[in-house]
Formats: sequence, C-alpha cells, structure tokens
Amino acid sequence: MIGPALRERLRRPAFVLLALNVAAFLAFTLPRALQVQNLNRRVASLRAEADRERAQVEALKQRADTIARNGRDAERLYRELLAPRQNALLPALEEIHAAAEEEGIELGSETFAPSSAQGGRPASVHVSLPVKGNYRQIVGFLSRLERSKHFLVVESLTLGAAQPGEASLGVTVSAYFQEGSAGA
Repeated sequence: MIGPALRERLRRPAFVLLALNVAAFLAFTLPRALQVQNLNRRVASLRAEADRERAQVEALKQRADTIARNGRDAERLYRELLAPRQNALLPALEEIHAAAEEEGIELGSETFAPSSAQGGRPASVHVSLPVKGNYRQIVGFLSRLERSKHFLVVESLTLGAAQPGEASLGVTVSAYFQEGSAGA
C-alpha cells in the first residue's frame, strides 16, 4: 500500500496530469469532435440539397421531352393534316354543306370570321351557321363533321327556339389550314 506521505507527494503531480489531460481534451479533442459534428450536419444538408436539385433536373428533362414531343406533333400537324388555305377552305365548306344536305338539315345564312395564325394556333375561318332539323339529323350532321377528312372543329353549339319535334341550333365550326401558298 501507498503510505500517506507518498500519497501527499503524488497528489500534486496527479492533479497536474489531470489538468493537462483536461486541457488537451479541451484544446484538441473537443474542437475536433465539434468540427466533425458540424461537418456531418453540413453533409446531410448538402445531400438534401443535391436530392432537390436532382428532382428539379428530372422535372426539367420531362418538360424538355414534352416540349420536343409537342414540337414533333406540331410539325406533323402542319406537314400532314393542314393543307394550304387555297386547297383546304373551299373543300371544307363544301363538305359542311354536303353533310347538311345528306342529313336533310336546313341551313340558314352563314357568317365567316377569319383568324390568322397566332400563339401556336394555325389560321382558321370560323363559320357560324344556324341549323334546323330533328335530333337524328343534327346528331348525324355533327357526326359527319367530326369524321371529316378536313381539319374541322365544332367550336360551339347554342340552342335556339324551334317548333315541336325540331331543334334549332347555332353551330360554329372552325376550318383550320396553313397560311401562305401551297409551296410554303
């Protein structure tokens, strides 16, 4: 066993050694531990930010793909479906009249409203025409317009007063075409 005198002699160096250990811990180990903890938080923050950036990049890629598909669809529309005005307008109007005649529908006087190409929409002529007929005739007429080989769109239908068993509608049909010449 250690005697009291030896214990008293070793007490001071033990306290000095303990103080040096505490000082070394405070000087080197604690700052390093705090630095590592801070770096770990920063790494987690950067990983979360990278995940957000990856999600944004993916959304932008999908958007770019959609824009590219829309561009291809627009090219196909103009190349394959829309004829130049001089080749499309008169045949489309003739087809509207032929559909009405074949279904036995009475057409009133029509009005025309041309519209230039703008905002991604092709040029068109909006034809407003009053029609009278029974339900079957009107449904047949609209069905023929929907199946047209020309680019026709039924834009609106407005119900009007009619005699019993007969319907009176205001129909607006748009005929779409390319502006410019056939070679354009």
